Amino acid sequence: MNLKMNTRCLNATEVPACNEVQCGWAANQSLEGAQELAKELLAKCDEWSIVFQD
Repeated sequence: MNLKMNTRCLNATEVPACNEVQCGWAANQSLEGAQELAKELLAKCDEWSIVFQD
């Protein structure tokens, strides 16, 4: 995961290329969903370096 990318997601106002011409799945994209996922990932960013837990 990229910390900078997830932080940018939280500040976004639209999903890039979210239209019928640039993305056939545009109707399935959700800025709110992406921001919620980014919040969940960022909340655990201190664990990103842990590959295996004991």
